[in-house]
Amino acid sequence: MQQMQFDFRDMFRAPRLALSLQRIWIQFVGLIVAFAGYWVLTYLSFAVAGIGISTGWQKYGLLPCLMGEQVNWISYVIFAVAVIWLLVVYLVTATAVSRASYMLLKGNNFYTWREAFSFSVKKAISLILSPVSLVILVAFIAFGGAVVGWLGKIPYIGEFGITLFTPIWMIFSLLIVFMAIVVVVAAVLSPAILATTDDDAFEAVFQSFSLVWSQPWRLIFYQIINAVLAVFAFFVLAYLMKKSFIVMDRIFAATTGADYQNISAQAMYLISVWVAYSIVWVEQLFGHFAPWIYFSREFVPLNLPVHQIIAAHIFAVWMLLVGGYVLSYGLASLNVGNTLGYLILRKKKDDENLLERKDREEEEDDEEENAAEGNKEDHSVAENAESGKNS
Repeated sequence: MQQMQFDFRDMFRAPRLALSLQRIWIQFVGLIVAFAGYWVLTYLSFAVAGIGISTGWQKYGLLPCLMGEQVNWISYVIFAVAVIWLLVVYLVTATAVSRASYMLLKGNNFYTWREAFSFSVKKAISLILSPVSLVILVAFIAFGGAVVGWLGKIPYIGEFGITLFTPIWMIFSLLIVFMAIVVVVAAVLSPAILATTDDDAFEAVFQSFSLVWSQPWRLIFYQIINAVLAVFAFFVLAYLMKKSFIVMDRIFAATTGADYQNISAQAMYLISVWVAYSIVWVEQLFGHFAPWIYFSREFVPLNLPVHQIIAAHIFAVWMLLVGGYVLSYGLASLNVGNTLGYLILRKKKDDENLLERKDREEEEDDEEENAAEGNKEDHSVAENAESGKNS
């Protein structure tokens, strides 16, 4: 078991713990599955709306979005399903990353990424129910307020009823605000809570309430540290990957010549078209530092032979996958940080070190190992008895 200080200093371990083939691979697999489902469903919503695939591709490329389009309600329902798919798969993936990190902190270096995904898939219902149940509760309270508002339309009685009980309505409004904050906390920390406790949605909801009520400033402080570290970790790896690409590009340009240069330039043009919206996002996030990690100039299409066009497409796909892996590191760092943050907050709040506790999955594994050892002993006894009879 790794030692923790159980204060803000532990948060700075997140980028280092996330820098692992296992954690990044888990996040990368989840990112691909989430994006693939979102992409297919969103382009399906385009088709239902009468927007051709070629038209949607020219406008959005690999990053389609239906918001802002004047389409029918069926298309918006399909797009909503796409967004829900994206969020659910992300939560499942975040739980898998948190579980793998938690097991590493406990000293289990042989916990596999398949086991992490198996655990997180079992927790999918709890992941969905924890924020959704809170949203339903908030909606129920808000509906109660709406009913009071409708009753306020009653002449004289309604008007005096609303004004006389203003403090009560303010208390209920404050409760809605508090519940909304808890919803956000539950959505962010439920993966870490479930990964470290091996519990259900009720535990995630309870712990979210408890954290917001008893540890609000630490919760905010740790989340700020975690977000800054995750962005910094992503930036550093992206910077190093861009420098490595430049080195590779110059070596091959010097040895292969103009053919490689044309393929590389065409691939960069294809990527810039496919992910055009991401260029704006990166520039908004990193400002003047964006060229350090992303496109620093515009690319134009080249008139190349067919085989070089095919080669450029292959090269572009590989570079996109590399970019996805870099993005996965940033997300993995964020999820590892949430895991560390929850372990610290749980220690501060309840004086409980979750790293010292065996959860249900570990107890089941121990039972299986004990049963296997028992079967071996029984088999050995049976063999000895048989050999005694024969002798």
